[in-house]
Amino acid sequence: MVLAIISDLHGNLPALEAVLADLGTVDGVLCCGDLVGYYPDAPEVVERVRGLGARAVRGNHELMVTGAREVPPERARYYAIADARRALSADQLAWLAALPPSLALERDGLAVEVRHASPWDEETYLYPDSDLGRVGLREGTWLLLGHTHYPMRRPAGGGVVANPGSVGQPRDRDPRAAYAVLDTAAGRWEQRRVAYDHRTYQRRLETLGVDPRAIALLGRERATGTGT
Repeated sequence: MVLAIISDLHGNLPALEAVLADLGTVDGVLCCGDLVGYYPDAPEVVERVRGLGARAVRGNHELMVTGAREVPPERARYYAIADARRALSADQLAWLAALPPSLALERDGLAVEVRHASPWDEETYLYPDSDLGRVGLREGTWLLLGHTHYPMRRPAGGGVVANPGSVGQPRDRDPRAAYAVLDTAAGRWEQRRVAYDHRTYQRRLETLGVDPRAIALLGRERATGTGT
C-alpha cells in the first residue's frame, strides 16, 4: 500500500494544493495533525483533508482551537487560533474535536502508528538530532510524527521514527512544502518537496494582517554564500 503522509498544514491552502497536485496515485492519506493555526485558510484546508478521506490525528493546534487547551496569551496573535475558531463552522470544529490522539494500522505486515508530537503527548519536540531513547519501538514498527516541521527518518528500537516535515510552514530553511510517501509493501520512505508561490501568499497574508513572524517563516532559505 502506498500512503501519503502529511502534517502541519496550518491553514496554508496554496501549499496543500501544491502537495495534492504532486501526489500522483496513492492508496490513502495519513495526517499527523495541526491542520489549523498561523494562516487564514483553516476552513478550506479542513474541507480538503476531509474530502480526501484522510485519517488524521489531533495536534496541539486542534486542542487549542477546540478549547481543550488554552492558548498561551503571549502567542495568541502568532498562533491566530481565535481567527481560525471564528472562521471554522460548527461542523468543522466538531470534526476537529473528534480527532483521536493516535492511530494504529497494519498494512502489508508493517505496523504503522501515527501521533502528532511523540508517543506520550502533543507537545514534545522530537527533532532529527533528539535522543530517541524513550521511543522503544517494536520490530518493524513505523512511528509517524509531525510537530517539529522538520523532515526526519531515524531508527528507534526495532522500528523507525519518521516525520514528513510541514506542508504549511517548513522550518528547515527550505520554503517548499514538505510531505512523504510510505510504501508499506517495500518498507520504503520517500521524502518529497513541492514548490508553490509562497511569495505571493506572503503578500496576501500581509494584507490580512497576519503576524509578521508567521509570514517571515514561509520565506526562510538556507544561506548560499561562496565561502572563502
